[in-house]
Amino acid sequence: MSRCFDIIGAPFNQLGYVTTKQNTVDGLRCLNQQTWIGLSEWISVRNTRWNCDIQDLGDVAVSAEVLSLIAAGKKEAALSAYSPELKTKLLASYSAGRTPITIGGDHSIAVGTLQATMEYYQKQQGKRVAVIWVDAHADCNNSLASNLHGKPLAMLMDKYPHNGWSINPEIAIKPEDVFYVAIRDLMPNEHQLINNHGITNYDMASIDRLGINTVLKELSSHIESHYDHLYLSFDYDALEGSTFRACATPNVGGLSAREAIHLVHTLASSSKFIGADFVEYLPELDHDGVSKELMIKLIDACWGFRT
Repeated sequence: MSRCFDIIGAPFNQLGYVTTKQNTVDGLRCLNQQTWIGLSEWISVRNTRWNCDIQDLGDVAVSAEVLSLIAAGKKEAALSAYSPELKTKLLASYSAGRTPITIGGDHSIAVGTLQATMEYYQKQQGKRVAVIWVDAHADCNNSLASNLHGKPLAMLMDKYPHNGWSINPEIAIKPEDVFYVAIRDLMPNEHQLINNHGITNYDMASIDRLGINTVLKELSSHIESHYDHLYLSFDYDALEGSTFRACATPNVGGLSAREAIHLVHTLASSSKFIGADFVEYLPELDHDGVSKELMIKLIDACWGFRT
């Protein structure tokens, strides 16, 4: 049975190192002078020529309440205010038997997308979900230091006891269900948390040593044996930062374009794949449009196309 996909925009880019009010998702959707394609046109191509079923459901907008909380320095409260509508959209997509692909926004949007995923599959159905976190950073900073977009996994794993944050234990992610890929920039407390909980970490050193094919074979085999579903959360800064710099935190020494496309296509081709995030891409920093074309190819790989 072929999958049906929903594109959900989450242009919430307020909790990262670089913030913007520009709609980061529209930057992917539209055509411009630098690129030969936009996501909206490519969805039409896949639907009309390839008989796909892909719907763009529009965006979860950033409300005045959310902006007011951010201005007041209440960032955890702002994220808590933004996430429920995003969560509701994903739950509706899951309930309709569709596969949501969410486009951010900074990586804090995963607080909404993964709460929905764990609500629908872990809590309601008792299923085990593997979370594949592809990123230059671990995003499990459990301290008050630094920006909140570097903390979503700490928050989702219920390892962030600050500023009133809490998560229902029934939808919290278990550390053993997290699988890192392409990590190469850790804070000391993140390194300690990963080691203390034995979180699987295919960092860039592992990828260099083993090769991306071996990493994917090991990861896929483990998921096939131990999990009911897999969810992919892909941060643009996992890519090679010397080439792909259209984000707040480009990091040299990352995944090549081909490695990234191969990774996304391999994981999304699994019958256990249930959805993905693509986050941290900033169109205003994409001066030649190359990153936009790659982002569209990565999303296209989720739909089953390896081009």
